[in-house]
Amino acid sequence: MAMTDTEYLITTARITVLRVDECISELGKEHTLSSFPTLEREVSKITADAFDEWMKIEAAKEDGSYRESAHSYAKALRVLGEDSVLQTLLDLCIAGYFFPEFSAYIKASFKFDTCIYLAAFLEGIEDISYSDGKRYADIARRLLVMDFKQENFLYTRVSADSRLIGFLSGDNAISSKLSDFTVMFSPEDYIHKPLVNQYIIDQGAAFFEGSGKILCLSGRGGRRFIAKHIAKKTGKKILLLNVAELICKDTKLDISMIRDTLIREAYISDAGICIYGFNNLLEDGVISDTKRLRRDKEMLAGIFVEPIIDEGIRIIFCIDDIKSLPEREKIKGARILNLPESYSFEEKKTLWKGIFDIYGINLNSVSFASRYCMTPREIASAALSFAEESVDVGNNIENETLFARLNLESTQNTNEKVGRIIYSEVKLEDVKLSSNVKMILTDTINAVFQSPVIMDEWKLRTIYPYGRCVSLLMAGPPGTGKTMSANAIAGELSLPLYQVNISKVVDKYIGETEKNLEKAFSFAEKNNVVLFFDEADALFGTRSEVHDSKDRYANNEVAYLLQRMESYNGIVLMATNLKGNIDPAFMRRIRYVAHFEKPDEEMRRQIWKSCFKDTVPSRDIDVDYLAAQFDNYTGSVIKAVFLNACALAAEDGELTMRHIIHAIKQEIEKEKTVGFVIDMLGKYAYLA
Repeated sequence: MAMTDTEYLITTARITVLRVDECISELGKEHTLSSFPTLEREVSKITADAFDEWMKIEAAKEDGSYRESAHSYAKALRVLGEDSVLQTLLDLCIAGYFFPEFSAYIKASFKFDTCIYLAAFLEGIEDISYSDGKRYADIARRLLVMDFKQENFLYTRVSADSRLIGFLSGDNAISSKLSDFTVMFSPEDYIHKPLVNQYIIDQGAAFFEGSGKILCLSGRGGRRFIAKHIAKKTGKKILLLNVAELICKDTKLDISMIRDTLIREAYISDAGICIYGFNNLLEDGVISDTKRLRRDKEMLAGIFVEPIIDEGIRIIFCIDDIKSLPEREKIKGARILNLPESYSFEEKKTLWKGIFDIYGINLNSVSFASRYCMTPREIASAALSFAEESVDVGNNIENETLFARLNLESTQNTNEKVGRIIYSEVKLEDVKLSSNVKMILTDTINAVFQSPVIMDEWKLRTIYPYGRCVSLLMAGPPGTGKTMSANAIAGELSLPLYQVNISKVVDKYIGETEKNLEKAFSFAEKNNVVLFFDEADALFGTRSEVHDSKDRYANNEVAYLLQRMESYNGIVLMATNLKGNIDPAFMRRIRYVAHFEKPDEEMRRQIWKSCFKDTVPSRDIDVDYLAAQFDNYTGSVIKAVFLNACALAAEDGELTMRHIIHAIKQEIEKEKTVGFVIDMLGKYAYLA
């Protein structure tokens, strides 16, 4: 029976000990195996059968037939260039790993440890040159651990770590030193088919198959997925290394040790390396200042990235843009593949449907494709969260809202927030508005859903390179339903409403207001929310003539907003009580304007009726009286009165006109500067 890889290694270790002992004896050294009983016992365990099998392999090495062997040891020799000195060095390290006493035995006889000089001496090279020694060292470090802190690398201690021995024994587990921030992907591993970007995968695979070495995947979304598919297409393994996790793991981590371990893993596994996470160093709070970021990138370039590139290992950088790389000079010959900044509507539909199918989600993929602007990775992440969270995956509004919530929770950066998130459950049917206003709101919602159709399928994107924002200005007196309408639009779209807090945006210091506004727009762009500016005239007000520096800088804020509105591709809702205060330049850029007015008697009747839900116990409510008697009441006033009346009625268990009249009396007293007059209550004044 042929010996296993492990049996071969142990036999090699024992025979190596004998070989060294024979050399020591020929040199007339004092120390022999008899002084090291453990080694002597191990050598005595060599059986005739084991020796014969071992000799067969050695003979195969001599005639070249072993070269293409599936044995892990044969693979190791190919990495080492099948050089006799390096093979002997490997055998010495194997012996040192299995028999710790072997190191002491060598030191006692030669006054140095396992090293390149000893391997060359055993091969009959007594005077090894510096250049040959350097060449041996550069190749040996591909598989073996070398302590380069010693000045003379010819005598530098060389050893085999547990990962190499595991590989030689048939174990393919990744090194434990890398497992916290590195993952191995093999071509045999399952990965779902690409839904988009197949042309990038094809180009990347062709690049490596044509002897290319350095590839940069630039852009956002799905870069590691593409890297895995490139590896799969080329039939090669790939190590995916998270640089941010590496830096964050331990500030005292020996980066050069990790680098050498990574290089050894790449050679052992015949794998390429995919490095990602450069952009996360600042974004995830790993590095808190720009100077430290620059320093660490320079460090990564000098002692981490460059040596890997110099080894000629296939490497893929996943970056947001080419400027993110730690050392651009070193990769001038790299192939750069840019991921698309956006996808066509057809591609979006394919993405959403494909990912929903993967996770068994029964939601309207076309609807999501028309409303959301997300990268493939973001869609997959949100879909996974939804699949894990949702019990009922039916196609309904509640689940669409849940999807939006989970997506926002997983992607939002709280440092950029200058407003609050509202998950609205209000729909247009819940808001009592005139038919004209409701039609404008419906048109706004329809514009969002149909935007991909007219821009992509009708190919209008080139005609409208900017100004594609779906914007709505809601103008009218206080309490007429503007804020509720904003909530209703968000509810109809099943998107979160991001209500900007004006107090967190406007700043007395020059330039700070623009920075805060940029935070609001950037947050909305990244997180697929409906951007809502209440009291919009505070920001979108008319520019004034410049009389002093304050006027000039105030006008700069308006100018910034005008430019940002042009470039923004999302949904912006604005509400104001004073439409006349809005700068005319904004009016030109706003696609829809809805004029809200105080409700007439019929509208007030509908608002009152909408308050009396079946869940509210009530009797003898005169809605006609309420609508006719209080003709100055807006929707917000009616709701405030109703809520106060309910608070009074809760103790009695039933809502009656007495409770409503009492709440109305309180409202009148709140608004009037003169005392309350009973006649204001009309025929129900006796209940006051």
